[in-house]
Amino acid sequence: MSPIDPKNRLTRFLGAAALIVGVTACLSGQYTTSRDKTARGAGAGAAAGAVLGAVLGEGEADEILAGAAIGAGIGAGVGSYMDAQEEKLARIPGTSVEKVGDNMLQVRFDSDVLFEVDSSLLAADARQTLGEVAVVLTDFPKTAVVVQGFTDSSGTEEHNLDLSQRRAEAVRSYLADRGVDPGRMTALGYGEDHPVASNDTPDGRRMNRRVNVLIKGKAR
Repeated sequence: MSPIDPKNRLTRFLGAAALIVGVTACLSGQYTTSRDKTARGAGAGAAAGAVLGAVLGEGEADEILAGAAIGAGIGAGVGSYMDAQEEKLARIPGTSVEKVGDNMLQVRFDSDVLFEVDSSLLAADARQTLGEVAVVLTDFPKTAVVVQGFTDSSGTEEHNLDLSQRRAEAVRSYLADRGVDPGRMTALGYGEDHPVASNDTPDGRRMNRRVNVLIKGKAR
């Protein structure tokens, strides 16, 4: 699918603020897999970022699911299908995965795994990690995949938006090269607009330089 102009995305996430306000109250119910060693309730900023990421990408995922690339939905077993996919993804070193909505997962990568600072060239370690992600995605073909790129606030807004899009495209292209159907994927860059931590510290900026993968299935 072709990337969507960020200027036209405003209507996709007008309700995001209300969801983020309530996210802290929901943290106690956050799903934790056997791979994810993070305690429940930890990382409120990351959780808010996950909710917002889902809001930002869900519309695009629905467009893919409505098209010909996916075909018929999973059916009554969609919940088990997504749970099995989550468990496999969560076992990949350098990743964490969580449920962010009905039949929807978000995969996050360690911030230093995929790219060097100010680069859209995949790091050596990224190829191993994304290769394992590609294997899982090909094993579960009835889901839409939205690759989301974000940056810290270093540099101009225009540069950051372009960088985030190039990073998302690089991940999408690599997954396609490893056998994931390009028709079920899209890549979106959001620049610096949606931080999960403060840009005033090195650690915060590192957390904001990220690429997430949103995965969604449908029952029918």
